[in-house]
Amino acid sequence: MQSIAGKIAWVTGAGTGIGRAAAVALAQAGATVILSGRRVPQLEAVAERIADAGGVAKIEPLDIVDVDAVYAVAARIADSHGRLDMLIHSAGLNLPKRRWRDIDNAG
Repeated sequence: MQSIAGKIAWVTGAGTGIGRAAAVALAQAGATVILSGRRVPQLEAVAERIADAGGVAKIEPLDIVDVDAVYAVAARIADSHGRLDMLIHSAGLNLPKRRWRDIDNAG
């Protein structure tokens, strides 16, 4: 199996549920994990859990419905790390029309 040690992983929805579990697992495997989500206290708790286990996590608060904010976070990741190796999109959309066919950049 290929190692992901040293890779840069961005996880949306990282504060709870599957996103949190993915972020923790990636950090345990050696990736630097950028944690995004709307609720900073939950992101901070995940970052602390990762750090306590010897991993590396950074927080980038984000509501994925804000397209400009998504691009801004992506740019900060590129500026800080020079690359992005993995994107795990686990954030939910709190929109009345949630089907893929109904979603566009306008929200």
